[in-house]
Amino acid sequence: MEYVRVIFPEKRIVLIDGEEGGSTGRTLRVSEGTHTFKLDGLKNYKPNWRRPTVTGTNPNEPMEVVFEKL
Repeated sequence: MEYVRVIFPEKRIVLIDGEEGGSTGRTLRVSEGTHTFKLDGLKNYKPNWRRPTVTGTNPNEPMEVVFEKL
């Protein structure tokens, strides 16, 4: 199991591979590998999506996936 924290200045639902995976600012669990991350709701962020390969994380050091507000 791997760990990711999606960063955005507002609370949003995080879509992981098209499915609801949790919310911004929280540590989310994903399987090891490449995943597509998007934010639900208004499209007032960039980039439109991120697709990192998640590996070598732990609950205390999750990968950060950052979206900027437009």
